[in-house]
Amino acid sequence: MTKERLEDAAARGIDAQVMRHPETGIRVLICGAGLGGLACALECWRKGHTVEVLDRSVGPVWTGDNIQIQPSAVLMWRHWPEMGYEIEANQYDVGMSYYRHSGERIYGPAPPMFNDTEHLAGRRGFSSVNAHARIKLYRAFLRQVARIGLQIEWGTKVAEYWEDTAQGVGGVVLEDGRKRAADIVVAADGVRTKSSTIVSGTPKELQRSGKALYRAAFPIEHALRDPLVQEMWKFKKDDKPIWQFWIGNGCHASMALTHDVAFWGFMHTHDATAHESWVPDVDPAEVIAIMERDTTFHPALEALIRATPAGSVVNWQLVFRDPHETWTSPGGRVVQLGDAAHAFLPTSGNGATQAIEDAMTLATCLQLGRDSRGAADAARAYNRLRFQRVSCGQKMAFINLQVKHNTDWDAVARDPALIRSRYPKWVWSHDAEAYAYEKFHEAFQHVVTNGEVELHHTNIPRGYKHKPWTMAEVMEQIKAGKNLTELQEGDWS
Repeated sequence: MTKERLEDAAARGIDAQVMRHPETGIRVLICGAGLGGLACALECWRKGHTVEVLDRSVGPVWTGDNIQIQPSAVLMWRHWPEMGYEIEANQYDVGMSYYRHSGERIYGPAPPMFNDTEHLAGRRGFSSVNAHARIKLYRAFLRQVARIGLQIEWGTKVAEYWEDTAQGVGGVVLEDGRKRAADIVVAADGVRTKSSTIVSGTPKELQRSGKALYRAAFPIEHALRDPLVQEMWKFKKDDKPIWQFWIGNGCHASMALTHDVAFWGFMHTHDATAHESWVPDVDPAEVIAIMERDTTFHPALEALIRATPAGSVVNWQLVFRDPHETWTSPGGRVVQLGDAAHAFLPTSGNGATQAIEDAMTLATCLQLGRDSRGAADAARAYNRLRFQRVSCGQKMAFINLQVKHNTDWDAVARDPALIRSRYPKWVWSHDAEAYAYEKFHEAFQHVVTNGEVELHHTNIPRGYKHKPWTMAEVMEQIKAGKNLTELQEGDWS
């Protein structure tokens, strides 16, 4: 680091260099090299574990548009200074605005809730904004993985997960018949994880949410050449990036213009053309047709979509797995992380954040479990520390969905700020690593005594007492016109 950067890091509480803890002797095999899997690989390595990473793709997947990362996950960057400075340089400090479909402004521009002035005092570490290009963020993670010498085994497909409790190992069978084993196997391979066959209680069927999301990202030049786009936004490359939500009538669109990339998304009622694939094979004309089926949007928003170059648009079906309390195999040697453990709808703005929190928590619990013999119970402790918090985070997606798709316009007329996307303090103010250090012993005792030692959660909304819930129940509440925020016990602000 340069002298100036060293001084900056010291002032902001950022490590001057990556500091690895003593080796634990615990072997961790991570299946899935998405953001959650890579975060787990980095944090497990930093905590002294031996790490291997597999991924079914033949190489990095360079698709995706914008991704939201909340401050609780950005805390990870402070231990990875080179990666953190790269991410900080590439993120988009957006002003967020909210519009009706017709183009009438409701609220904004304003920062995301977690960057309201009253929340910034005393915050340390790297800055937290609300927009990252997924490709740039993913590239920064891959570069950091390479810096510490980890190799990702691309094109390695898992056919089955297994464990041998007598030997104290978990493992996978690959599609070519080979077996791989480790003290802990992390299933970070998404909502369709093969680990569902060994982790008891994992719902076998994914549920369709009834929604799908068209989304695209492309060079800003394509957008700025359109006269309607120019007339509406008058955006220049050196302007502050903008992010807008266009809301109401059971669907919503979002768009962003930055110095180098334009993003947009349109969440709509699911139709037969949606699928779970990042292959950008959708004609923008299809998006316009679906938009016009649902409601009438401002012509400039449709112009932005028409300006999208071919090969940039996906139509992603939004599926959901109801919260399940157990994320580990019976012997504790296979453990789920990220979407494999807890699917999130995009309206939460929280899915990647919680996957990174998972990674920090699991790596720390394994470190505190001391060795390979204690790793299984340490993985169970991780599960106990995370489940209730993540279940609440999943519920936030439906609260934001209700705000955007079933808007209470009378309430918004009285207080326009009610239209803002909800980023509650209990989410963004959390320090997952510190919490794991603080609560591990309690969680570990809770595990080994089969619940006789009570675990007191403080990483959830204050006053909340967990109750099982399903997507079907929540969607029925929305359909019945019930306010989800008012139905939640405790302080969800």
